[in-house]
Amino acid sequence: MSENTIDPNTLTSPHTVDDPELERQRAEQAAVREAESRATEETKFAELRREEEGDRSSAAQIVGDVPAPREER
Repeated sequence: MSENTIDPNTLTSPHTVDDPELERQRAEQAAVREAESRATEETKFAELRREEEGDRSSAAQIVGDVPAPREER
């Protein structure tokens, strides 16, 4: 058996840590994330879709700017 055994008593999971300061920090961080999430009516999925459409539009514009082929003489 390996000497690097894990003591299950040292592992932590959410709501199993008895550390009020750590719990306060986690709650504060979660509140900030929630406030940022609610600051916009747009979902992350919709935001990504909008950005991708903008990228596609930019790429189409670049392709559209390519001059027509020269006529051979």
